[in-house]
Amino acid sequence: MKPRLILIFSLVTAPLFSQESPRAATPDTGVFRQALYSASGSFTDLNNWNAGGENNASFSLLIRENKKRVGPNWTTVRLLEANYGISRQASAVTKNADKIEWTSTVTGSPKKNRWNVSGQANVRSQFSPGYAAGDTTRVPISTFGAPIYGQFSLGVGHNSWKHWQVFVSPVSAKTTTVLDAELRNKAAFGLDTGSTWRLEAGSKITLNYSEKITENMSITAKSDIFVSYFARLNTVDVALDVIALYKVKKYLSLNAHIQLLRDFDQVDAWQRRSVLGIGLAYTI
Repeated sequence: MKPRLILIFSLVTAPLFSQESPRAATPDTGVFRQALYSASGSFTDLNNWNAGGENNASFSLLIRENKKRVGPNWTTVRLLEANYGISRQASAVTKNADKIEWTSTVTGSPKKNRWNVSGQANVRSQFSPGYAAGDTTRVPISTFGAPIYGQFSLGVGHNSWKHWQVFVSPVSAKTTTVLDAELRNKAAFGLDTGSTWRLEAGSKITLNYSEKITENMSITAKSDIFVSYFARLNTVDVALDVIALYKVKKYLSLNAHIQLLRDFDQVDAWQRRSVLGIGLAYTI
């Protein structure tokens, strides 16, 4: 395993071995909701600007709905994430963000210092076609339904920590579906040429983190690691999503959004997206 992979695995799994004390008591039963709705953008207009540059504008929408239902025997957490952004420069409009993802996790009743049997289902895709950087042919390299990633896992979960939710699964299945015929014929996303569907067996770790650091600042983060039992260790899938929000006024906020992705079926390199913006934000 490469040193970089070891470092990332250590950072993402550190909470499993941390000394943070769990909650002193089981949370009250009921439904608990956390939500974030954000719209941010920027605009630059230049006229006879000697230093150079081009007019540009960008706009981004972000939705994050997290609903937790705590019952006497089971805890269910449902998380909906959607993000879409566009930018315009030199009369060209491009997409700079596109994701829709649904995760549902069911865990046994949270109790002090106890892990419980847990199951998780996750589905992820995108809204619109995506094109390679600099490509003028307008040939999509991805689109809605191509790909659709699904993960279905059984393992153990821990929901009793104050800020962390942990799910560990030694039995996990990852599916990749490509509904676009042209992309299927190009053997995109690790599929065999002409195939619509691919199945991988492996193990998975999911960590969710949420904390209101001050009255005006909050951080939410989600990380996923998937290890295929039939692939090399240095091809582990890693996904990290961090959102930091600072309220300037009631509905005006600064936001930082960082995404880090490693998926060899997409591209043999780390993918990173970093956005710092200001705009309207509504939180629950």
